[in-house]
Amino acid sequence: MKTLFAPHSGLPGIVAGIGFFDGVHSGHRALISEIRDKAAEKKCASAVVTFRNHPRQVLHSDYRPVLINTFEERMQLLSETGIDYAIVLDFDARMSEMTSLGFMLYLRDHYSLKGLFIGYDHRFGHNRSEGFADYLRHGAEVGVEVYSSSPVYAGSVPVSSSAVRRFLQECDVEHAAQMLAYRYFLSGKVVSGYGIGRKLGFRTANIEVEDMHKLIPGNGVYAVYVTLPDGTEKKGMLNIGRRPTVHNSNERFVEVHIFDYDGNLYGTTLTVSFAGYLRPERKMADMEMLKKQLEEDREKALAVLR
Repeated sequence: MKTLFAPHSGLPGIVAGIGFFDGVHSGHRALISEIRDKAAEKKCASAVVTFRNHPRQVLHSDYRPVLINTFEERMQLLSETGIDYAIVLDFDARMSEMTSLGFMLYLRDHYSLKGLFIGYDHRFGHNRSEGFADYLRHGAEVGVEVYSSSPVYAGSVPVSSSAVRRFLQECDVEHAAQMLAYRYFLSGKVVSGYGIGRKLGFRTANIEVEDMHKLIPGNGVYAVYVTLPDGTEKKGMLNIGRRPTVHNSNERFVEVHIFDYDGNLYGTTLTVSFAGYLRPERKMADMEMLKKQLEEDREKALAVLR
């Protein structure tokens, strides 16, 4: 995949889809598959048109997005779909005033747009009341063929970024993974903690997630896979929450215990992917009860990861 951050007049003609593509979930992947098929049929290149920043951050100054992917993660996931180009635009006030017709013209004139797929629930352009019939009419005016895509379902629920976010916030990482077509993951630097886990025989790596917009799943204990700095994958269990037994705080902590590992990870970056939810976070009567609970958690996590 080639990423374009500026207009490119030398393209042979593209068939594209527009969206933020947060999660690059199974619905996005089905859309991209349709784009690729149509591009091959028309002897064009395939492309997605996306945005570096979330459009709502421009439209609403107080909007603070909670996102499934960082920008870098989103680009990596898109590159794995086989799409030819990712056209990355910086959404600004000027772009927010563009009509859907004006945006089609912009893509036609700057990127040789020939065909445009519209997601089943997608709207674009300043006039949000417009729908697919309007896009068809605009496309006919400017020489761009417009196509619709169908929803993808996980069970009876349409796959969407908002549904994935809801599942993750409710600790349901299994249903989120069904929609994403991969396990949800987050990365962060290992920072120093309080050393309580080591005293209990459960040494933990405290992960600082650096991107403030990255979604951290709901509080609780999870079975996870941990990718070490050298690329090795280990099994583990992870707690998200406020450490009510040892350090009740308003701050949320992310800490992972890696099974069968005792190396020094301070200052390195770990990636954890969520395999299953074990239990809610809760306060134990004392440290001995906490240790007993951690031993039970380890057995449950190993059963999930097995």
